[in-house]
Amino acid sequence: MKRKFLFYTIFLNCLLLSAQEEITAKVTIDEYLNLQVTQIFNENNNDIYLFPKEVSLNPKEFKFLREIGKLKEYEIQNVNNINFEIITNASRLKNDFFITDLKYTGIKRKDFFDLKKFNLEISSKKYKIIFPSKDDLKETYTTSPKIVAGDFNFFEENGFKVYYLEKEYLDEIKKATIGMDNSFNYYAKYFGEKRKPKIVFAPNNETSETTENLIVFNSDVVKGKNKENTVSHEIAHIWFGQDGLIIKERPVTEGIAEFLSMQYVISQYGEKGLDKSINERLFNLEGEKSLYNLKKKNLDLKQINSLSYRLLPMYFHSRQLRNSNFINELADLYKNKEKERKTSLDDINKFFQSKGYENISTEELFPDFFISECSPNEVCIKSNTEKNYDVEISIVDSNNQKSLKTLSFSKEQKINIENINRIIVDPSYKILQTSRLNDIWNKNDTSIFNKNRYFKINVGTKLETFSNAVVAYLSHNTDTISTNITVSKEELKNLKELRKNYLNCMITGASASYSKEKNLLYINFAFFDEIKNETSVLKLIFKFNTEETSLESFKFYK
Repeated sequence: MKRKFLFYTIFLNCLLLSAQEEITAKVTIDEYLNLQVTQIFNENNNDIYLFPKEVSLNPKEFKFLREIGKLKEYEIQNVNNINFEIITNASRLKNDFFITDLKYTGIKRKDFFDLKKFNLEISSKKYKIIFPSKDDLKETYTTSPKIVAGDFNFFEENGFKVYYLEKEYLDEIKKATIGMDNSFNYYAKYFGEKRKPKIVFAPNNETSETTENLIVFNSDVVKGKNKENTVSHEIAHIWFGQDGLIIKERPVTEGIAEFLSMQYVISQYGEKGLDKSINERLFNLEGEKSLYNLKKKNLDLKQINSLSYRLLPMYFHSRQLRNSNFINELADLYKNKEKERKTSLDDINKFFQSKGYENISTEELFPDFFISECSPNEVCIKSNTEKNYDVEISIVDSNNQKSLKTLSFSKEQKINIENINRIIVDPSYKILQTSRLNDIWNKNDTSIFNKNRYFKINVGTKLETFSNAVVAYLSHNTDTISTNITVSKEELKNLKELRKNYLNCMITGASASYSKEKNLLYINFAFFDEIKNETSVLKLIFKFNTEETSLESFKFYK
């Protein structure tokens, strides 16, 4: 019986291998660093192929069908081979190494996302080919492997084959490989073992990238303060990304990798290891109301990066804090979709729903909790949502003793403050909120600028007075900005137009910081619209003259 089973398994594997598309090509890196490609086809070949956008085939020989994003679609009939050229951007390449992200073979449209066997003969008179080697080509790939060539040095550590150019960085690179191995083992514990990719360090002035069976790090990584995060982020892509599970919505892939990197850092250094990083992310996310941008098409690079490296990682991190099993839910997802190699947000939510897990909702609005005084002996923790939340509250009493309690409420919760000096809403960031400008109440500090989770106001007396005057003006408490700083009629008119948008609003919190070098004052306000029951964040930038005696201009962002 065992022999029959073994025979059947081998037979099935052979069938699968024979069913895989094989791509055969000769690739030469010429003297101008362009790729001269001869792709060889089977006889009687008749199919639709997708080629890189950079390729233009002879229209007399090959029928061009359409252009799809970065690809061109051609009908290929009864040809033995096709010769074409891929023009590289030589200005971005270095003299002592060659790395290209450009795709350089045609792929059958029907097999585009499937794993394929690449039979490649890559040559260069100038460079030694590092990747893909003959051993690398024993693996399967979904697309043509990235080419890495040059006079690289080499060492092997903990199963990682590491290539580098700059010998002066060797000690730092070896330290980085420790983080690679530790993070690899951390992820493997949840998602299962995988082959270790080749590692390349090169001064290519590009962001680090993980592709199939290869990670290319910008060598500057080993000199940076966040090298642990960058290294562990790229290692996470072995499971979620081009080398693992590919998610249609790219920001979700990046967001999961960044979240996993955060979890790894916590496993090594504790929660404190992420305090600064979390504060920076949340400060830049002020005003974000939902994950709705995940549904949008044609996002600009700034929006994509914000989703990928700030919003989604913080969203996943807050889920992990509320539900310690969340990382195991991601592991269930990965193991379920691993063989398919590709998935989408819709498929992920269907899987989560089938398991009884919380969906990744693009429609649900983030809540906002803020503190206001509602009587001489009470403060009210208010919410802009009807949904009931379990909210942690940190309390420092009159004896300077700290305590933590959880309150369950939707719209409002009152707290007696007779023996309380300080209150912080959701101190561990378990709930992703629209704003953190309004999370703190201090009995002995009533400044609106010291209610935030980021920093106290420290802009100098003159600019603090100006900042408070702006608060009074936007709150409709005054009709002018009364300070020693001159505000022109034109700028006051512009501010007047701006404050019309906040007629039914109260300012619940704010932050202020100043760049002496640029003479710029940055103020963020959290507004609560009592009619719409909605929190919004207004970001203002004031430009002063060098003496800080007059306002030259201001900009605002919502």
